[in-house]
Amino acid sequence: MAYTSLHRSVGAPPGPVTAEILVEAVALGVVEAEDLDWKLDVDDTKDKREHAKDFAALANARGGIVVTGVREDGADHAAELVGVPDDRARRLVGSFRGLSIGLVRPFIPAFTVYSVPLPTVPGYSAVVVDVPRSTEAPHLVVWDKESWRYPKRVGTDTVWLGETDLEAAYGRRFALWQDAQSHLQRLHDELRPRLYQKPGWVWVAVTAVPSVAAPVETASPVNPSAPDPVITKIRQALPSTSLLRAQLTHANPVAGLRRSIFTEQHPYTGRSRGAHIELHQDGSSGGALNARSSTQNDAHALLWQFNLEVAVRDLVTAAALHAGSRGADGTLQLHAQIVSSGPVALAERDGNCDERIDSSLTLDFSIPTQAASCVTTEAPLNDLVAVPQRRDEVAKQLLLDLTHQFAVADLLLH
Repeated sequence: MAYTSLHRSVGAPPGPVTAEILVEAVALGVVEAEDLDWKLDVDDTKDKREHAKDFAALANARGGIVVTGVREDGADHAAELVGVPDDRARRLVGSFRGLSIGLVRPFIPAFTVYSVPLPTVPGYSAVVVDVPRSTEAPHLVVWDKESWRYPKRVGTDTVWLGETDLEAAYGRRFALWQDAQSHLQRLHDELRPRLYQKPGWVWVAVTAVPSVAAPVETASPVNPSAPDPVITKIRQALPSTSLLRAQLTHANPVAGLRRSIFTEQHPYTGRSRGAHIELHQDGSSGGALNARSSTQNDAHALLWQFNLEVAVRDLVTAAALHAGSRGADGTLQLHAQIVSSGPVALAERDGNCDERIDSSLTLDFSIPTQAASCVTTEAPLNDLVAVPQRRDEVAKQLLLDLTHQFAVADLLLH
């Protein structure tokens, strides 16, 4: 979700560019910046490489937006909002998307293009290209059949990366990936001591880190006396079968270090028994749900397949909607893990396991204490926020990988 110098200049929160933002930008004479490029008009049939170069250059720097339909004053200040005809704006949207796919390698995660109808100029729209800062940088542009070039935006200019620059850029790509994995594990390590554990209990935990962190200056202070709008939005997005909705009945946060904590324990004493959610200001998160099933032998941890499915789905939804609400961008990397003090058995969805677990753990599907039982995946954050089906797909991937550790061949997600 975009948060650029344009948003900061007009005092707008993270999000898509609107007609109101553009009108205010012209009134203030907002100047171009490293993450903001004004264009009066473009030729959608010529100089295709130049457009692709602009997109890759932003992705190789700090990200940003290109706005077509704004006249400048000769000194890079927005002077007039003119737009382009609506039918041509639609063609430009399709053309820019095609260029980002056809001429930029690798594809820029979460790259988006959209038109903004202009009430002040009926029949005309601005076209906005939103390029997030990319963890896949450096991105190259296919210049011709036998050559590629690596552009980068520096200030309001575009430069070409040389050999030394490329070496550093590829090093950053791999370092960012390793940092994200370490961040995910660190969030899990911080979360685990806050989960109350006893024999026979099993938790499902999910941590998440966006590749482009949310801007710190947009984080609102934690207000323990009022319901948190983000956790309220998350609960509203969950179905009636949700474990999170059932266990997390309080929407008021507990203040933590650069985070808001939500738990069923009131007052919170440092460990949760049923649900624990931590929403960090940078868009990362950690959450866990107690998915235990009661048995006659409390020493054995029994996890019903349905509870596992619901817990992972709920926690993926919470992670995605929180990151999107904070203004994070890029891809969302997720880490799922089963937490228990002893061996965990997975009960089949339609099976009756009460008798088999009466005195000893004799289920066919069990995971030993020493198993890592953690899996990771990632997906474009914008897709996860906008499309519930995409969240279900990511949840299903995590579920499949988790249950394969129990030697389960397949899983049905409801």
